[in-house]
Amino acid sequence: MNLASLAIAAIQLFTMILISYMVFADVRYMLRRRASKNWPTTAATIARCMVGFRGPLSGLPRVLYRAHFTYSYCVDGLKYNGRFFLLVNSKNAGEELRRELVGKNVLVKYDNRKPGVALLIVQELAEKRVMQGPSWTYR
Repeated sequence: MNLASLAIAAIQLFTMILISYMVFADVRYMLRRRASKNWPTTAATIARCMVGFRGPLSGLPRVLYRAHFTYSYCVDGLKYNGRFFLLVNSKNAGEELRRELVGKNVLVKYDNRKPGVALLIVQELAEKRVMQGPSWTYR
């Protein structure tokens, strides 16, 4: 094998691993969403919001922004946190959502075997689709 063949094989292997991880994360989220129909419900409070993108491409111009929200809830006296994001078309729109939603109460369903795993019940907040799911979608 020459160096070019090894490089191509390494790129193919990396691509397969990355795609496998993304598929696994999506399947896990889908199974959690399905299982959550039987989970108990509790109140949560939207705690914080950060508008923008994170990661290596965060310096590029944006057409869409993400408003990253965290929420907190208590189960058996212990505090847990979750997260979701909403897509917005400008940083100002994200800041408006932050002002509107931070401090608001929402309902979540949590896994009673693993209370740190929770999903918002609502599919929309402030007329925006709630984005939850695999952790790679947040980076």
